[in-house]
Amino acid sequence: MRILLAGCFVLLACFGVVAQTRPSGDASLLRPTDSAYTDAMQFSRFLNQHNIVVKSIHRSKLESFFRGVNKAAFFETDKGILEVIFFPNNGAEKVSAMERRIRNDEGERNYIYSFRGQPQPNPPADIFIAARSMYFITHGGWLIVTLNETTSNAVKSLF
Repeated sequence: MRILLAGCFVLLACFGVVAQTRPSGDASLLRPTDSAYTDAMQFSRFLNQHNIVVKSIHRSKLESFFRGVNKAAFFETDKGILEVIFFPNNGAEKVSAMERRIRNDEGERNYIYSFRGQPQPNPPADIFIAARSMYFITHGGWLIVTLNETTSNAVKSLF
C-alpha cells in the first residue's frame, strides 16, 4: 500500500512539473527571443502609460515588409488591433502610404496601399490590398497600422 501511495505522489508531482513547463497554446505570442521583443515592450509601455491597455502582443506578418527592417509586432489593445513596424533611427518618418481605390469585377471597392520613401518594401512592388480603409500613423521609428478609424484616432491623440 505504501508503495502504491508513494507511486501516486511521484506521478502527481510529474504531472505538476509538466503542467508548469507546458508552452503556451498560442505560438504567435511574442517571446523574449524574437527580434522585435525589446521594441514591442517599449511601445507597450508607451501605450499603457497613455491609458491604452495592451492585452497581448504577437509576432506580426509585417516583419521584413520593408527592406532591412525586420522588427514588427501585433498588439491587441482595449482600443483595438494595432500592428507596428519598428524602424531604426526614426526611419518611419521617411515612409508614407498612398491609397488608391478601385472596384473589382463584382463592383466591390478595394483599397490598394503602396509606399513612398526609404526604405522601400521588400520587394519594391509589395502593396496592401484591403476590402476597407487602413490607417497609417508614423511617429519616430514607429509605423503603426490599424483597420479601425477609432483606434487610429486614439493612437494619434497620443502624439
